[in-house]
Amino acid sequence: MASVHARYADLTVLGQVDPDNPIGASDLPEQVILGSGRPVIVVPYAGKFKRIGQRVMVAWNASREATRAVNDALPILERAASVRIVSVNPEDGPSWGHGAIPGADISLHLARHGVRVEAETINADDVRVDDALLSRAFDVGADLIVMGAYGHSRLGEFVLGGATRHILRQITIPVLMSH
Repeated sequence: MASVHARYADLTVLGQVDPDNPIGASDLPEQVILGSGRPVIVVPYAGKFKRIGQRVMVAWNASREATRAVNDALPILERAASVRIVSVNPEDGPSWGHGAIPGADISLHLARHGVRVEAETINADDVRVDDALLSRAFDVGADLIVMGAYGHSRLGEFVLGGATRHILRQITIPVLMSH
């Protein structure tokens, strides 16, 4: 039912599920993100967040979902003091959507909207991509992560692991996700 209500809102804000008290809502953020078609900000269950959106990190993999998240976050990005595009272990070649330099095309797109943006590529072969993103967000002092949410079957998520699910369980700063 929450996903249906979220379809008629510009933005939905949900709290991260407390792992010590997951009664009845353990998948709610994921269900709303994947089922509403609207952007969702998930706020960690621990911590205080007086302001978000001043130092934004965009997790960029050139996917449809990442593109959607950037578009949905555009009003926030336009007002941010800094925006950092981070690509972790990007696949080579334009067929993956990155163009010649990962992060360059989306940076140019955002610059056309007046967004002050930096782009970087991280090669993290020995660390999960989602862990590398969370670590980098901490390192740069980001107060919001913007990323696409990828959804697939529960069996596929069990076999492949779920970056979306992992991020939602491990966040220490708010994250805006779109699917």
